[in-house]
Formats: sequence, C-alpha cells, structure tokens
Amino acid sequence: MTAVKLILSALFPVALAIITYWLDKKTKFGKLPFATKQIIIGVIFGISACLATEYGIPTHGVVLNVRGASPLTAGLLFGGPAGIIAGFIGGIYRWFSIYWGIGSYTRVACSLGTILAGFIGAVCKKFMFDNKKASWFYGLFIGMTTEVLHMLLVFITHMDEIAKAFDIVKACAVPMIIANGLSVTAAVLFVTIVGKDKSVKKYQTKQIIQTFSASLFICVIVAFFVTSAFTYILQSRVSQTDVSNSLSMNVEDVNSDIKNASEEHMLEISRTLKHELEREGLDTIPENISESKREELRDYLNSYIDSYRITEINIIDKNGIISLSTNKDFDNFNMGSDPEGQAAEFLCLLDGEDEYVQDFGPTDYDENILRKYAGVSLAHGGFVQIGYDDVSLQEAINQKIEIAAQNRHIGSNGFVFIIDEKNKKIVSAPENTITDEQIESFSESIDNKKDNTVIKAKDDNGDFIYCMQKHTEGYIIIAAIPEIDANFDRNISVYIGVFMQIVVFVTLFVLVYFLIKKTIVDNIHKINTSLAKITGGNLDTKVNVMENEEFASLSNDINATVSTLKQYIAEAEARVDKELEFAKTIQHSSLPSVFPPYPNRKDFDIFASMHTAKEVGGDFYDFYFVGESKLLLLIADVSGKGIPAAMFMMTAKTMIKNLAETGLPVDEVMTQANTKLCEINDAGMFVTVWVGIIDMSTGKINYVCAGHNPPLIKHLNGSFEYLKGKNSFVLAGMEGIKYRSSEMQMLPNDKLFLYTDGVTEATNEKQELYGEDRLLEYLNSRESLDVTETCEGVLESVNSFVGSAPQFDDITMLMFNLNEIFNDDELTLAPTVESIPRVTEYLETRMMQTGVDQKIISKINVIVDEIYSNIAYYSNSLWAKVRFKREPKTITLTFIDNGKEYNPLESDDPDITLSAEERAIGGLGIMMVKKMADDIQYKYESGENTLTIKVLI
Repeated sequence: MTAVKLILSALFPVALAIITYWLDKKTKFGKLPFATKQIIIGVIFGISACLATEYGIPTHGVVLNVRGASPLTAGLLFGGPAGIIAGFIGGIYRWFSIYWGIGSYTRVACSLGTILAGFIGAVCKKFMFDNKKASWFYGLFIGMTTEVLHMLLVFITHMDEIAKAFDIVKACAVPMIIANGLSVTAAVLFVTIVGKDKSVKKYQTKQIIQTFSASLFICVIVAFFVTSAFTYILQSRVSQTDVSNSLSMNVEDVNSDIKNASEEHMLEISRTLKHELEREGLDTIPENISESKREELRDYLNSYIDSYRITEINIIDKNGIISLSTNKDFDNFNMGSDPEGQAAEFLCLLDGEDEYVQDFGPTDYDENILRKYAGVSLAHGGFVQIGYDDVSLQEAINQKIEIAAQNRHIGSNGFVFIIDEKNKKIVSAPENTITDEQIESFSESIDNKKDNTVIKAKDDNGDFIYCMQKHTEGYIIIAAIPEIDANFDRNISVYIGVFMQIVVFVTLFVLVYFLIKKTIVDNIHKINTSLAKITGGNLDTKVNVMENEEFASLSNDINATVSTLKQYIAEAEARVDKELEFAKTIQHSSLPSVFPPYPNRKDFDIFASMHTAKEVGGDFYDFYFVGESKLLLLIADVSGKGIPAAMFMMTAKTMIKNLAETGLPVDEVMTQANTKLCEINDAGMFVTVWVGIIDMSTGKINYVCAGHNPPLIKHLNGSFEYLKGKNSFVLAGMEGIKYRSSEMQMLPNDKLFLYTDGVTEATNEKQELYGEDRLLEYLNSRESLDVTETCEGVLESVNSFVGSAPQFDDITMLMFNLNEIFNDDELTLAPTVESIPRVTEYLETRMMQTGVDQKIISKINVIVDEIYSNIAYYSNSLWAKVRFKREPKTITLTFIDNGKEYNPLESDDPDITLSAEERAIGGLGIMMVKKMADDIQYKYESGENTLTIKVLI
C-alpha cells in the first residue's frame, strides 16, 4: 500500500508537467513573455513541492516523499529560472513546516536538497542540454543523483548522530531515490511523446555527443558497480573480522576471568592444605608405613576433601611418586611414567617451581573423567596436589564468576553469557538480555560447533545473530551480537561509500561531458556552421577554430581548400560563362529576332521577346509561313531550366517546324511531335505549347493548347479577354495522346497576346504573384499600343512589380495584330481614313494584273474613293470588305460593311445649277458615282450593307 501511495505521489509532478506543456503549446499561455512564464511555472511546481512535503507517506518511522522531483522537472523541462523558483519555494516551505507538525530532524537536509534540485535542473538545462529537452535517460540519471545528494545531506547535517541518521537514510533512501528518479523520467518521457515532432528526421544517425555520453555512462556505471561491489565485499570482510575479533576478545576475557577465579581458588586451597600437612608433619610419608597408618592418613586427607569439597588430594614425594592419595589406586603412581602425560606436567614443582595449575580437562587414565589439578611444592621436597571435577569446581567458584558477564556488552546490543555446560543453565549474563528459551535456541545452533568459531544463528524473534562459544572449566562462554549491530559499520560505510561514489562518478561524468562538449563537440559545431555557409555558396566564410593545434590545423586546411576551390570556381565560371554566352547566342539566333520580320506585308504586325532567367532557358517562340497564306504562331515552355531545358527546347522547336512545313493540320502536327518526343525523352521532360495556324486569306485560325497558359484575344473594338477553348495534355508527357484543335475567326484589328507562365507567376519580395488579373488589366489599359510597345510595356510592368526579387523563370511573349485579310478577290480591313489608300492600292494592283486600261482605272479610283470614304467616315462599321471581279466586258466592285443601314441610291441628286453657296452639302459624290457607274445595286441583309457597282470596259 505504501508503494502504491508513493507511485501516485510521484505521478503528480508528471501530470503537472504534461498540463503545463500543453498550455504552453496550445493556449495563449505560450504567448506570454518568457520571464512571466518562468515565474508562473516556478510557482506552480513550487506548490507541488510543498504538497509533497504535506502529503508525505509515513512508513518505518520515516516519511517518504517526492519533493525534489517538482523543482528538478521544472528546471529540466521548462527553464532554469522556473526550476530555481520552484526549489526555493519548496525548500523554504520545508524549513518552516516544522511549525505545523512536519518532522524537524531532517529539516536542514530536506530544505537544502529541494533548493539544490532546482539549481541542478537549471544548470543541466542551460549547460548540458543547451536549453533543449533532456531525454528520459538523463531524466532518470539526474533525478536519482539529486536524491542521492539529499541523502548525503542527511549524513552531513547529523555527523554527531550518525547511527540515527543512518537509520533514517536506510529506511527511505531506496524508495525515495527510485520514486524521484522515475517521477522525473516519466515527466520527461511523456512531455517528449506529447510534443513529438512527427516530421521525418533530418539526421538518422546519432550525434557524437550522444555516442560519447552513452559510452562514458556505460564506463561510469561499470566502474561504479565494480567499486561498489569491491567496497561491499571489502567492508563485509572487515566487518566479519571485526565481529570475530570482538566476540573472540570478549570470550577470552571471560575465559581468563573464569580461569583466574578457579586457579586462585585452587591455589588458595592448595596452600592451606600444604600448611596443614607441614604443621601435622605429614608433608613426607615414609615408605614403610603400615597399611593401617596409611588408611588413617587417607581418612585425614578425606576430611579435607569434605571440608573444601575437593575431589582428590595427592601427596607426591621428591621423586615424583604419589606417596599418598585420597584415591588409594593412585598410591605409588610415578608422575613421570609418561613424560607426555597429564601427571608429568606437575614435575616442574620438583624443579624449582612453587605452584602450578593445570587446565581443566580429561584425565590420562579415563577420558570421560574431567579434572582440574593444582599443586604447590612442600618444604622437605615433593608437592601436594588437589583436584576438582567440574561439579565441585563450579560449586567452588560460581559465586566468583556470577559477575563475570554481567557488565559486558558488545556494540550497542551485543552481550556475553556463561552457561553451565552440564545443566545448560545460565551462570552469568547481563540483565534482561538472555532467557532460557534463547539458551535452548543457542544450544541447538552451536551444538557440536568448534570453539572460537563465529556462528550465525537465529534468536527467538527470528532475527539473525552472530555468536561464538568456548568451553572452559565446565562452562560454556557465549558471546553474541545481533547481525544488524555487527554489520552497522559495514552498512554505513557502504551506504556513504556508494553515495559518495555516485557523486564522484556523476561529477566525473559531467566534467568529462562538458570537457568533450566544449573542446570537441562545440568546435565541430563551429566548423560545421562555417562549412554549412560554405556549402550554401558563401565561399568568403572563414573557419576560425584555433583553440588547439588539431582544430587550428583543420581550420587552416579547410580555409586553404576553399581558397583553392574559389580559384578553380572562378576559372570554371569564366569558362562556363563564355560557353553559356555562346549557347545563349545560338539559342537566341534560332528564334526570330528581326522586327518587323516581313516588311512588305501590311496585313499583320508581330513582335516577340524572350528574357531567360538563366543564360539559356526552356521557353521559346516561333512564327513562320507554312504555305503562301498560312502563318504559324507558337509559344512554349519546357519543364526545367538551364542547358537541359534549352536542348529539349531546340529539339521540340525543330521537330514542330519540320512537321508543320509538311502542310499537316495543327492537331496532327502536335500528335506526331508528341510521339517522336516521347521516344527520345529519356530525361522525362515535357513542354507546354500553344500553337496556331492562321489563314491570312480568311482570318480563320486553328490552334492547339497543350497544357499552356491561355492566350488573350482582343476582337475589333472590344477588350482583351482570355481565350477559352480545349486544353490538351502537355507535349512529351505521355505516349498515345491524340490532340484536338479548336478554331477561331479573326477579323482586322483583332489582337492576340501569347505568353509563358514566367509573366503571370513572377513573384515579388512578399511572395505575391503578378497573376492573370494584373496582366489582363494592363493590356486593357494600354490597348492603343502597337505590338512592340505592348510586349515591352508588359515586361516593364512585371519588373516593376517584382522589384528587387530575383527572376526565377523565363519571361516570353508574342503579340500578333491582324490588320487586314485579303486574297485575289477580296480585301477585308477596318474602315478607317488611314485604310483608304490601302483599298485603292489593292484595286489598282488587281486591275493592273487583269489588264484594265488606265482610264478605267482612274474612273474606278474615283468611285472607290467616294464609296469607301463614306463607309470610313459615316458607317460606324467595324470592318469592311471590298471585292473585285473582272469579266470580259465588265468590272464588278462590291462594298460590304457591318455599319448602320444606309442606301445611297435613295438620296436625291443635288441641283448643280445652283451656286456652291446655295447648294445643300452632300450628295455630289454619289451623283458622280451614279453617272460613272453602268449599274448600281444596294441591299441590307443580316446587319450588312452591300453596294454592288458595275463598270463597262
């Protein structure tokens, strides 16, 4: 349940981070000034740290919390100032929280740790991650390390109570380090997922700092675990040695006390007995003493056994022979019979020693009989020896050893106690430390175990305890210490050692990371930045990274390479410029460039221009006659720019011209051109084309639009408008296309404006297009201009619109004006005063060609001048036709116009008898025509005036 509460508490900063990030990216909160946002975020996460203090989770006498996660998350994700503000709010709150019931023991450590967390987040955000989001891996790394520092602060602030501080750290270190680390990790991870850039990454490979930091981290982790494991093993060995030494020392001390007590007692009895025997003259026993006397003396000795509760008394003569013993079986026993035996040890009393006490143990004559012997030398030679069995010895010295273990303590909770080996009862132990149940438990655990060996057993509470036993004088000495006390020094050393190693290794990692970043990665970035400018075309950029010899050498090499490259480029550019200029000359020479191209023709005006975005372009135009009276108009735009487009342009232009000159209709020309271009189009290019063939004798034009911009047409006295018609697929774009042509009738004074998308898609610095509407508006505002002025005016308008923005596409235009339509029998033109001479010229030419007499020609010229002048001046017609027909005896002239209805034959002839001042104006010319003509006919049908005049020749 505690773990669940801790997890829920750790998730609160995560949820807060996600909400804050969403507000920053999706709402008006993100548009606030940076300083304002940092203050708000810092306060929010500071409050989160305060809540972590208030709602900590009590367990095992400590309170678990995730206070440090909030300022650390704020600093890592949202900015250094926010983390510092949050840390100070959380730390100050923790400092004063003791006044409303929060524990005061870790007050200083927790307050400093919270403030430190904010600073760590800020520093890492600024210097380690360059104000970018950290990865979840670093979030875990930094979160856990920050909490380790918190634990160290607990130790540092309680050096005088290290045991209590250790108990607190031991209880809360692992869960708090994990909880804070996972909280920061989850916050970073979820914010990264929420704000993940879904676009394709520019670089798929790792950066050098990522590869390096990963490798460095692995090395640090391996080193940390190796040193931590070594520290743990070493401290465990030290701890085991210390425990063994401590237990052994206490056992030996108690053993010494017991031995001293028994030896003192036995020597005291031996001395007393010696004085008694010497006083009674029994210190020497004659060899020839009678049996009755011997038994009498034996009884005397037994009285001492009863008095002193001794087990055995022996009187040994100066030859080492037992002359008298309370055990008559020992009489006359030679103490030196077995030099290695137990008895021989006492022969030292015959060699000058006054007293000797033997250790408690089995006798030579029976291993199951335990004895402890003491002896003192006699004045007349020999010595007296007394012996105790275990029962009699313990009865004699119990009172002396009852206090032997009472005041002995090992560590904080260790103790020593003494057990009666035979009865398994406590002889001596510290108060309230051992019970009969524990004695039984210890007896079972250490039974048959060697003396002076550390044994790990369980007490009656099930807790492990280290103990050591020693059998001595019929007693068992047992020293014991709880495992928790035994390992205290080891544990606190390991904890502090691990914490310090974490701090040292993290510090080492950060220092090396910064060192590599500053001396290598940052310099590489500087070089890459300069290289990016160089590869972007700025060859004047200098690489100036001179902080160390290697980068200085690299910078100089790059600069030298760029300098050489600039020289080569300059030479290549000069050569290419020359070649491109030559190519431009060739390309432009392939296009009609002399205007007017047909000086002798009055029936149309034409002008075209091409302004390439590069030296050569993909646009082209053309016009040429494909018969005596058929004029082809062409404008096209090849996909792409530069030399490839120019080459494809030349191919397409030549192929279309070759096909058109065979006399094929325009739709068939395009169909066959598409087939042939597709066959050789390995580069996958295409061309948009508008091509039309106009019959100059009729004014009819057949055209095909293959994906090209719609041209503008101006009919008679109307306005320019975009020509609507069929739009076919681009040329060379797909095989098997069957092109269809459209037809349009052009009349005199009609205008046709062709262009490429370089006109309408010209872009200014604001990324605005010139557009079709602006082109239409310009043409309608300049309709009085001739073809040359119109094209030049459009170019000037486009350049003015674009301003200083670079030209990115070719600009090509072609303007065609139809002035008149004529053939051998008919002339159609706009009826203007200026066109009167043209009509006269046309008819004179026809009459001269047909052999008409000059007098008749003069006569007809008068008729034509009068009739056509009236049409030009008064009919308000948009067009007029003059037809000529020569018969053997007759010339027929037909005048047709679409002006207002007017029958000249209905007007009265003027009175020529009156003077000019009295005669009404008008009518004289018509009267002359009537007199000169042999026949005149007029009709008005379908909005057309038709006047037919016949003259006999």
